[in-house]
Amino acid sequence: MRSVKPRPRPPVGPSRRERAQATRRRIIEAALARFRDEGYAATTMETIAADAGVAVQTVYFAFHTKAELLLAAVTVAGGDPGAPEDPAERAWFGRVMTAASGARRLALIVELGNQIYERIAPMMSAVRAAASADPGVDLAWKELAARRRDGMRQVVDVFARRDELRPGLDTTLALDLLFGIHRSETYLAFTQECGWPIERYKAWQFATLAHQLLPDGIADVALAGGSPDVADLSFAAELGLFR
Repeated sequence: MRSVKPRPRPPVGPSRRERAQATRRRIIEAALARFRDEGYAATTMETIAADAGVAVQTVYFAFHTKAELLLAAVTVAGGDPGAPEDPAERAWFGRVMTAASGARRLALIVELGNQIYERIAPMMSAVRAAASADPGVDLAWKELAARRRDGMRQVVDVFARRDELRPGLDTTLALDLLFGIHRSETYLAFTQECGWPIERYKAWQFATLAHQLLPDGIADVALAGGSPDVADLSFAAELGLFR
C-alpha cells in the first residue's frame, strides 16, 4: 500500500488586521509628506488618499478628521520606522522605565526624548500654523501634550517609588518641572532660534533637570566627568559647560 504524501499548505497571507495596519501606516506616511512639504491648509484628505493609494472614504474611516490625522502623523514622526503609535509602547520608553538609577533614567529621557523632538521638528511649523487657524488641530495638539504628560507622570512615579527625587520635592512639582523643561518648544527655541548644537542643548537640559529633580550628591556625581550614567550618550562631552 502506497503512502500518500500530504499536500503542502498554501502560504498564508497577511491577516485582515495586518492589512488594516499596513493601510493605516500608508495613510500616515502620505500625510506626513504632505503636511511637511505643503503645510496643513494646502493638504486635503483627497490628496492624502491618492498618495496612499486608497479611497478617501478609507482615510475618513480610519481618522475621521484631518486634525486627527495630523495628530497621528506627528506621533508617528516621533518614532522609529515601524514603531507603535502609542509612545508608551515603544522600546525607548521601556529603557527609561527600567533604568538602573534615577540619574541614568533622566539621562535616557534627555537623550532619547530629544531624538523624538529632532524627528518631529520639520512638522512643527505646520502644526503651529494649523493650530492657530483650526480649533480641531489646537485640540488635537493639546491632547497629544496631555498624553506626553501622562507618560512623564509614569516616569516620575518610578522616581518617587525608588526615593530618587530631591528631598522635599513632591511628585506634582517634579512632573511640572520635567514637563515644562523637556518639550518640543524648548528644543526648537535652543536649537533653531539660538542655534545651539543638539549635544549642547541635551547637556544643558540634563544638567538643569538633574539639579532640579535629583538629590544634590547624585546630581553632582552624574555631572562629573566620566560618570557611567552618561558616558555612552551623545552629550557627555558637553556637560563640562554646565556643571
